[in-house]
Amino acid sequence: GGGPFYPVPTGRRDSLVYYPQIALMELPAPTDDLSVILSKFLLRNFNKQETVSLLGAHSIGAVHCNFFTDPISLVPDVSFNCSKNSADPSIEHEFLNTMIIRCQNYSAFIDLEKDGVPEMGFGMHYYQGLIQNKSVIRSDQQMMSEERIATWVRAYASNNFLFIKDFSNAMIKLSNNGVLTGPFHGEIRVNCSSTL
Repeated sequence: GGGPFYPVPTGRRDSLVYYPQIALMELPAPTDDLSVILSKFLLRNFNKQETVSLLGAHSIGAVHCNFFTDPISLVPDVSFNCSKNSADPSIEHEFLNTMIIRCQNYSAFIDLEKDGVPEMGFGMHYYQGLIQNKSVIRSDQQMMSEERIATWVRAYASNNFLFIKDFSNAMIKLSNNGVLTGPFHGEIRVNCSSTL
Protein backbone atom coordinates (compact mmCIF):
# COMPACT_ATOMS: atom_id res chain seq x y z
CA GLY A 1 0.00 0.00 0.00
CA GLY A 2 2.79 2.44 0.89
CA GLY A 3 0.72 4.53 3.29
CA PRO A 4 2.06 7.17 5.66
CA PHE A 5 3.63 6.68 9.08
CA TYR A 6 1.83 8.31 11.98
CA PRO A 7 2.09 7.70 15.74
CA VAL A 8 -0.79 5.87 17.43
CA PRO A 9 -0.87 5.51 21.23
CA THR A 10 -0.91 1.91 22.43
CA GLY A 11 -2.74 0.45 25.41
CA ARG A 12 -6.23 1.38 24.29
CA ARG A 13 -8.99 -0.23 26.32
CA ASP A 14 -11.70 -2.12 24.44
CA SER A 15 -15.16 -3.06 25.60
CA LEU A 16 -15.75 -6.49 27.09
CA VAL A 17 -19.11 -6.64 25.31
CA TYR A 18 -19.83 -6.62 21.57
CA TYR A 19 -22.79 -4.55 20.31
CA PRO A 20 -23.22 -5.55 16.64
CA GLN A 21 -26.51 -3.71 16.06
CA ILE A 22 -25.12 -0.44 17.40
CA ALA A 23 -21.98 -0.89 15.29
CA LEU A 24 -24.04 -1.46 12.13
CA MET A 25 -26.14 1.60 12.89
CA GLU A 26 -23.26 3.96 13.73
CA LEU A 27 -20.53 2.88 11.30
CA PRO A 28 -20.67 4.16 7.71
CA ALA A 29 -21.83 1.50 5.24
CA PRO A 30 -20.78 1.15 1.59
CA THR A 31 -24.42 1.73 0.60
CA ASP A 32 -24.78 4.98 2.57
CA ASP A 33 -25.18 8.28 0.75
CA LEU A 34 -22.44 10.85 1.33
CA SER A 35 -24.76 12.93 3.52
CA VAL A 36 -25.24 9.95 5.85
CA ILE A 37 -21.50 9.28 6.00
CA LEU A 38 -20.76 12.93 6.80
CA SER A 39 -23.43 12.87 9.53
CA LYS A 40 -22.01 9.71 11.10
CA PHE A 41 -18.52 11.19 11.20
CA LEU A 42 -19.90 14.47 12.56
CA LEU A 43 -21.44 12.57 15.47
CA ARG A 44 -17.86 11.59 16.34
CA ASN A 45 -16.69 15.21 16.00
CA PHE A 46 -15.10 14.89 12.55
CA ASN A 47 -15.67 17.81 10.20
CA LYS A 48 -16.11 17.53 6.42
CA GLN A 49 -12.43 18.08 5.64
CA GLU A 50 -11.35 15.35 8.07
CA THR A 51 -13.96 12.97 6.64
CA VAL A 52 -12.81 13.62 3.06
CA SER A 53 -9.22 12.92 4.07
CA LEU A 54 -10.18 9.67 5.84
CA LEU A 55 -12.07 8.49 2.76
CA GLY A 56 -8.71 8.55 0.99
CA ALA A 57 -8.19 5.12 2.55
CA HIS A 58 -10.41 3.93 -0.32
CA SER A 59 -7.35 4.15 -2.57
CA ILE A 60 -6.47 0.62 -1.41
CA GLY A 61 -8.45 -2.51 -0.59
CA ALA A 62 -11.34 -4.17 -2.36
CA VAL A 63 -15.05 -3.54 -2.84
CA HIS A 64 -17.59 -6.32 -3.28
CA CYS A 65 -19.48 -6.06 -6.57
CA ASN A 66 -22.78 -6.18 -4.68
CA PHE A 67 -22.08 -2.72 -3.29
CA PHE A 68 -22.19 -1.01 -6.66
CA THR A 69 -24.73 -2.99 -8.66
CA ASP A 70 -27.08 -0.01 -8.82
CA PRO A 71 -24.75 2.25 -10.82
CA ILE A 72 -23.95 -0.46 -13.38
CA SER A 73 -27.43 -1.93 -13.81
CA LEU A 74 -28.22 0.26 -16.80
CA VAL A 75 -26.08 -1.81 -19.15
CA PRO A 76 -27.99 -4.57 -21.04
CA ASP A 77 -27.42 -8.24 -20.23
CA VAL A 78 -26.05 -7.56 -16.76
CA SER A 79 -27.52 -10.13 -14.41
CA PHE A 80 -27.80 -8.21 -11.18
CA ASN A 81 -30.91 -8.08 -9.00
CA CYS A 82 -31.68 -4.41 -9.33
CA SER A 83 -33.85 -2.14 -11.40
CA LYS A 84 -32.79 -1.16 -14.92
CA ASN A 85 -32.03 2.42 -15.96
CA SER A 86 -30.51 3.36 -12.61
CA ALA A 87 -26.92 3.92 -13.68
CA ASP A 88 -25.22 6.98 -12.26
CA PRO A 89 -24.73 9.28 -15.29
CA SER A 90 -21.72 10.92 -13.63
CA ILE A 91 -19.58 7.75 -13.88
CA GLU A 92 -17.13 7.81 -16.79
CA HIS A 93 -18.37 5.40 -19.49
CA GLU A 94 -15.19 3.38 -20.15
CA PHE A 95 -14.55 3.02 -16.42
CA LEU A 96 -18.11 1.78 -15.96
CA ASN A 97 -17.59 -0.85 -18.67
CA THR A 98 -14.35 -1.97 -17.01
CA MET A 99 -16.12 -2.48 -13.69
CA ILE A 100 -18.89 -4.49 -15.37
CA ILE A 101 -16.37 -6.77 -17.08
CA ARG A 102 -14.48 -7.31 -13.82
CA CYS A 103 -17.64 -8.33 -11.99
CA GLN A 104 -19.05 -10.50 -14.77
CA ASN A 105 -15.96 -12.35 -15.86
CA TYR A 106 -13.84 -13.45 -12.96
CA SER A 107 -14.41 -11.86 -9.61
CA ALA A 108 -16.98 -10.80 -7.06
CA PHE A 109 -14.61 -8.03 -5.98
CA ILE A 110 -13.09 -4.90 -7.44
CA ASP A 111 -9.49 -4.58 -6.31
CA LEU A 112 -8.98 -0.86 -5.78
CA GLU A 113 -5.23 -1.20 -6.35
CA LYS A 114 -5.50 -3.02 -9.70
CA ASP A 115 -8.85 -2.39 -11.36
CA GLY A 116 -9.63 0.82 -13.14
CA VAL A 117 -7.32 3.17 -11.24
CA PRO A 118 -4.49 5.27 -12.72
CA GLU A 119 -1.84 3.92 -10.33
CA MET A 120 -1.41 1.45 -7.51
CA GLY A 121 -0.88 2.03 -3.82
CA PHE A 122 -2.05 4.44 -1.18
CA GLY A 123 -2.23 8.05 -2.29
CA MET A 124 -3.83 10.95 -4.05
CA HIS A 125 -4.76 8.97 -7.18
CA TYR A 126 -8.04 8.16 -5.37
CA TYR A 127 -8.98 11.86 -5.52
CA GLN A 128 -7.75 12.18 -9.09
CA GLY A 129 -10.11 9.33 -9.98
CA LEU A 130 -13.03 11.19 -8.41
CA ILE A 131 -12.30 14.24 -10.55
CA GLN A 132 -12.27 11.97 -13.64
CA ASN A 133 -15.62 10.42 -12.57
CA LYS A 134 -13.95 7.07 -11.91
CA SER A 135 -15.23 5.90 -8.57
CA VAL A 136 -16.37 2.43 -7.57
CA ILE A 137 -18.35 3.58 -4.53
CA ARG A 138 -21.33 5.83 -5.22
CA SER A 139 -20.95 7.92 -2.06
CA ASP A 140 -17.34 8.68 -3.04
CA GLN A 141 -18.41 10.04 -6.41
CA GLN A 142 -21.05 12.18 -4.67
CA MET A 143 -18.22 14.25 -3.20
CA MET A 144 -17.82 16.00 -6.55
CA SER A 145 -21.44 17.22 -6.51
CA GLU A 146 -21.02 19.36 -3.38
CA GLU A 147 -18.66 22.27 -3.99
CA ARG A 148 -17.32 22.62 -0.43
CA ILE A 149 -16.44 18.92 -0.43
CA ALA A 150 -15.14 18.96 -4.02
CA THR A 151 -12.72 21.74 -3.03
CA TRP A 152 -10.95 19.31 -0.70
CA VAL A 153 -11.04 16.56 -3.31
CA ARG A 154 -9.25 18.85 -5.78
CA ALA A 155 -6.76 19.96 -3.12
CA TYR A 156 -5.81 16.37 -2.25
CA ALA A 157 -5.72 15.36 -5.93
CA SER A 158 -3.01 17.94 -6.59
CA ASN A 159 -1.06 17.88 -3.31
CA ASN A 160 -0.05 14.50 -1.89
CA PHE A 161 1.80 16.11 1.04
CA LEU A 162 -1.38 17.89 2.13
CA PHE A 163 -3.40 14.68 1.81
CA ILE A 164 -0.88 12.62 3.82
CA LYS A 165 -0.70 15.31 6.52
CA ASP A 166 -4.47 15.65 6.88
CA PHE A 167 -5.07 11.89 6.64
CA SER A 168 -2.47 11.19 9.33
CA ASN A 169 -3.92 13.80 11.68
CA ALA A 170 -7.44 12.46 11.14
CA MET A 171 -6.28 8.88 11.80
CA ILE A 172 -4.61 9.93 15.05
CA LYS A 173 -7.84 11.67 16.06
CA LEU A 174 -9.81 8.55 15.08
CA SER A 175 -7.58 6.31 17.21
CA ASN A 176 -8.27 8.53 20.22
CA ASN A 177 -12.03 8.60 19.70
CA GLY A 178 -14.16 7.08 22.45
CA VAL A 179 -11.28 5.54 24.41
CA LEU A 180 -12.36 3.81 27.60
CA THR A 181 -10.42 4.86 30.72
CA GLY A 182 -10.04 3.47 34.22
CA PRO A 183 -9.27 -0.04 35.46
CA PHE A 184 -12.93 -1.11 35.53
CA HIS A 185 -13.81 -0.12 31.98
CA GLY A 186 -12.91 -2.65 29.31
CA GLU A 187 -9.59 -4.38 28.77
CA ILE A 188 -6.32 -3.92 26.98
CA ARG A 189 -6.19 -6.85 24.59
CA VAL A 190 -3.04 -8.87 24.30
CA ASN A 191 -4.23 -10.45 21.05
CA CYS A 192 -5.96 -7.77 18.99
CA SER A 193 -7.28 -10.24 16.41
CA SER A 194 -9.05 -12.44 18.94
CA THR A 195 -12.85 -12.46 19.11
CA LEU A 196 -14.88 -11.88 22.23
